[in-house]
Amino acid sequence: MSHNIQYYDYPENVDKEKVFADLANYVRHETWQEGGHLSKIRWIPGPVLESRDAAEKYIEKHDSGWYDCLAVRYLEPDLRKKSKAYLELEQRSQKAQARYQSLVGAVYASTVKAAFIGCKNCGSKLSRKYILAKNRGVCANFCPVCGADLRPVTTQERIKKAFETHREILGKMEEEAKRMAKRNGEVRWLVKIEYHT
Repeated sequence: MSHNIQYYDYPENVDKEKVFADLANYVRHETWQEGGHLSKIRWIPGPVLESRDAAEKYIEKHDSGWYDCLAVRYLEPDLRKKSKAYLELEQRSQKAQARYQSLVGAVYASTVKAAFIGCKNCGSKLSRKYILAKNRGVCANFCPVCGADLRPVTTQERIKKAFETHREILGKMEEEAKRMAKRNGEVRWLVKIEYHT
């Protein structure tokens, strides 16, 4: 038996009875062997939340449990009319993500000239040629004996910093998207359904 939670997004003026009928039909088909069904959807009229993320958190907080289905309204930014700040953040995000991926994807053994690489955690001496031949991609950066990261601490710190930089930019994009939504956003319903299979 499996517990299923799904989210659906609809315009503010959607026909609520049709939404329920469509989703109930979907659940009937998904649960035909168990005879599952969909509980009535509680359409909460207010407030209009500032983002989809805020809507999901509101639903989690107001969920009564036991396969509760509910819907709340939220503001969705019009991404066809991106602000200058959002466009700049988008470019910065792409560069930051590319840098992070480049750092994470680099195989440390290919940058070392020595025949053996030492694991600082377990003390194993590993053949550079073996690591390059047997371990493809990111797993080549970890000791096959104990699983510790073989890369120098400075490299690990650069990777961590690149990840945090990208995450910080994504947070700023989220804040800018909220500002855009307040200016020219569309009010939408976020519907959460829950059923078992």
